Amino acid sequence: MNKQIFVKKEAIGEFGQDSNKRTTAELIQYGIVNIDKLKGPTSHQTSDYVKKILNIGKAGHSGTLEN
Repeated sequence: MNKQIFVKKEAIGEFGQDSNKRTTAELIQYGIVNIDKLKGPTSHQTSDYVKKILNIGKAGHSGTLEN
């Protein structure tokens, strides 16, 4: 089987950064926060807590967080 790589547009310049060199703001903006949610607050409430604690405009969850 022959595989082909399709390139929509070639990248110009250098992209990406060593994750150890990112600022806290960059990690929060582009990162993932893993939470072990206990029984009690809903998934929506937990996402809201994260937004308030980290002072960010967007947060969500992927799938259910319920026990």
